[in-house]
Amino acid sequence: MSVAIRKAGPGDGDTIHAMLRELARHHEAPFTAEPGDYERFLADPHAVNGALIAFWNGTPAGCATWQRSYSTFRGRETMYMEDISVMPPFRRQGIGKALFEAVAQMAVGRKAEAVTWLMMGWNADARRFYEVHGARIEDGVCFCKISGPALERLGS
Repeated sequence: MSVAIRKAGPGDGDTIHAMLRELARHHEAPFTAEPGDYERFLADPHAVNGALIAFWNGTPAGCATWQRSYSTFRGRETMYMEDISVMPPFRRQGIGKALFEAVAQMAVGRKAEAVTWLMMGWNADARRFYEVHGARIEDGVCFCKISGPALERLGS
């Protein structure tokens, strides 16, 4: 049994869509993306974001999505990992670890100062996973979002 990871590209929108839809279902979060949304960013040669797909014995099993970011406090580029998703039948096979390592390798290759991400506070499994691999979970940091009508009011 083996894991192979490659950069996602044009034609992978359906695969990324299915994996992230499953992640949203697991998180009981609204999901409105369409496969074409992913195709657009995967085909953009100037995109600041990207995706990796993990295959388990040739079958798509997981993905990681990321975007370039910048830390004003560090004065350096960082990478923001938007999501890691492993499809339920493939969990506990080392696929999440392989994806996390691949994102870290990309960050090191870019000389990025850090990789950052958000984690659902209730997700004890994710917390253990990240901490085992050396991540520091920062208490007191809040995820904030403005969207929908509130964003429209503020932006108009």
